[in-house]
Amino acid sequence: MKIHLASLSALGVLAAVTWFAAPVPAAPLPQPTAASVGVLPALTPRYRTEKHVVAEGETAGEVLRGLGLPADTLVGAARGRLDRLSIGDTFHVDWRDGQEAPWRVRLEGVGPTELAFLWDDGKWSTSERPIPYTIVSGARELVVESSLWEAALDAGLRPSQIVSIAKIFEYDVDFNTELVKGARIRLVADTLTAEDGSTRVGDVRAATLENGSKSWTAIRYLMRDGSTGWFAPDGTGRRRPFLRSPLEFSRVTSGFSTGRYHPILKVKRPHLGVDFGAPTGTPIRAVADGTVTTAGRNGGHGNYVALDHEGPYATSYSHLSSISVKRGQKVRQGDVIGRVGATGLATGPHLHYQFFVNGEYRDPMKVDLPMTGTLPDDERDAFFAARDKVLPMLQKATTP
Repeated sequence: MKIHLASLSALGVLAAVTWFAAPVPAAPLPQPTAASVGVLPALTPRYRTEKHVVAEGETAGEVLRGLGLPADTLVGAARGRLDRLSIGDTFHVDWRDGQEAPWRVRLEGVGPTELAFLWDDGKWSTSERPIPYTIVSGARELVVESSLWEAALDAGLRPSQIVSIAKIFEYDVDFNTELVKGARIRLVADTLTAEDGSTRVGDVRAATLENGSKSWTAIRYLMRDGSTGWFAPDGTGRRRPFLRSPLEFSRVTSGFSTGRYHPILKVKRPHLGVDFGAPTGTPIRAVADGTVTTAGRNGGHGNYVALDHEGPYATSYSHLSSISVKRGQKVRQGDVIGRVGATGLATGPHLHYQFFVNGEYRDPMKVDLPMTGTLPDDERDAFFAARDKVLPMLQKATTP
């Protein structure tokens, strides 16, 4: 998955990171490999490792050449498995003492396996294997100061994990506009230690977001049918019928107002929606299940999509560069309905988003949105047992 760092920087703010190791039995979530949960053993590295973390836009050939390796040979041996890299993927080059050339090159991504290139008998061979991790669960706290994105990366979280954390609370907080300085995100997560002593963050098992005077806690739970969901401590589902924002990451350039000065018309007029500034082509999500009632040109709104949702709710999306749906089409929450543009009366690329209740304009950032979904009765005892293991760890994750 390609993730653009510039847009993700709007995620919010964070600097102080504290890790609290705790050999407490973890909730029954799938582990990357079979491994013990307990105090980490003292590891003696059997070789030294040079590593390179993939940045945005880098290709495997560029990285391998920069590491002094035969890029064309390794890319060819990978047979397409190096064609698509993600930000945060890590190349490890392993050297034994006294040798002038590496004996192994490994590519570690988000999953539980790694792609390995072995130098043997004068040629490179490839293999894919599970990563033999030792796993310990513990709690870490992220305190909002400047950039959540950079601080979470410094804490060892991968881009996909940062996005996942934002998604846990995207029904409660718009990370583009509502995350305040001093907010805290507490996590119970696995620390995975590989055979070379390197570590990474594994499954996130529970999280608490404290934002100003409000607080939310979410617990990850593996149900009997094999599906995984996030639930509040009382067993209420964390999913809401509506997302708080139609864009994953952006910035608000103009809020809801009854008397804003219009930059093109040069008059004061109501601005009955919220403008999100984002690059042209940024995907726009349906904030809830619904039916497309309009999809096309609409005067000053430019390319325009309107959705009718269950109950008294409706939403609209203006100035799109392209439209991905048709009138009458059914959409699900999170479906891409179009992309950000500057059509109609717009001075630059942005999304004008409107929210309606019983046909009346409401501020999308302030309207109360209902919760939905609870655990089945036959899952509740097991969920509460898992909850009671992770909540004390969350509560201990405080900055000294």
